[in-house]
Amino acid sequence: MKIFIRIIAALALLSVLVAVAILGFDFFTTRQKFPPQTFIGSIAVSGLNQNEASDKLKALPLSLVFCPLITLEVEDKTYSFPPEDLGVRLLPKESVKNAFALTHQGNYLDEIKARLAKGEFYLPLILEIDKTRFMSLLDAITPQIQSSAESATFSLNEDTGGYHIEKETLGRELDKEGSYQSFKEQLATGKKSLALKISYTYPKIREKELRASPPVYRLSAYTTYYGSHDSPNRIHNIRLVASWINNTLLLSGESFSVAKILGNVTEEKGFRRAFVIVGGELVPLLGGGSCQIATTLYNAISLADLNVIERRNHSLYFNIYPLGRDAGVYPGQLDFKFVNDSGYPIFIKTVATSKLLSFRIYGTPSGRKVEFSGAKILGRDRSGKYIPMSLRSVIALDVPFKTFITRTVYDKAGQEIKKETIYSYYKLYGDRSNVPIRSPEPR
Repeated sequence: MKIFIRIIAALALLSVLVAVAILGFDFFTTRQKFPPQTFIGSIAVSGLNQNEASDKLKALPLSLVFCPLITLEVEDKTYSFPPEDLGVRLLPKESVKNAFALTHQGNYLDEIKARLAKGEFYLPLILEIDKTRFMSLLDAITPQIQSSAESATFSLNEDTGGYHIEKETLGRELDKEGSYQSFKEQLATGKKSLALKISYTYPKIREKELRASPPVYRLSAYTTYYGSHDSPNRIHNIRLVASWINNTLLLSGESFSVAKILGNVTEEKGFRRAFVIVGGELVPLLGGGSCQIATTLYNAISLADLNVIERRNHSLYFNIYPLGRDAGVYPGQLDFKFVNDSGYPIFIKTVATSKLLSFRIYGTPSGRKVEFSGAKILGRDRSGKYIPMSLRSVIALDVPFKTFITRTVYDKAGQEIKKETIYSYYKLYGDRSNVPIRSPEPR
């Protein structure tokens, strides 16, 4: 029994001596070297001193030390590049110094405990980024990422009343500086898939606004017809501009300008020469006929009880227009403007044929009713005074005259809520029998 105890004691002592020897060997070999199962990035540095580990990292490409590709993410798109293409560079000495500090913290016993607990050490790389190179790469992929905001669209079938709303598209802009800062932060944590920073812009018209109040109820409609002397050029111009206005969608508070729609009146835009009033004469100029657009739209807008902010009558009276309710337009000189003050979106439909022009205004009904009075005419007599006259007398005497029209708005209960007087001034009767024509209009 005593012999057995002595053997056990001897084995225990031997085990202690072996353990002490092992620990002693480990202590002296790891004080200046990396402990077993140590990796910097993906590279094993076990048993290497700092200079040896640094030389090993220097000798290897970054794609092997860190990763072959870094992925940049933008929503559903991904872009993968070698780290070098992104301007990423390894700092070997700094990486080794940092790793050595992390594996040699505290006293030796604490290190042993940490090694036993972790088993393996995977230590981060210290990387830097060449900002110029990174920004240059972002410039290259920016056209694939950025996009303009596109408004929701609205279409209406006038025959059935059915409509369709297409959702808006958000505008995307790459935040390059924000992406660079985020890239640095995420890269420092060892991430190999990084999200770029994107800023979004909303378009003017959004689906939710149209869904809440779809402009499917006809608020008003107005039609004018062409005169017997209208040329194909004039009708062409009317139909051209009408096509640009068709399917116009205006949100509450938005304004509309016919002159803005016309823009620069050029042949390149499709305009032809037709009669325009210039200095009391009819002169063939590009865009002639656009006043019928303004006049017809003015009446449709007035009947829909939308706020007219600019309107001027023609200097000459033309019998194809409603007396006292016409509107002239020519960019830089005259304009017809209105504001959608209905509180809801409105939608403008046009019909332009070889005989007529019609505007239909759709929106959310308020129950209001609009009425126009007949035109009161005051013609100028020989003494220069304006006296009541009939249109026939004005035409027969060929005298300047002015008109007064009352526009009255009633609520859904029939109570008057608004009244305005529309003034117009004319010089000549404009059926072209007594309007000076400087030169013939092209046909």
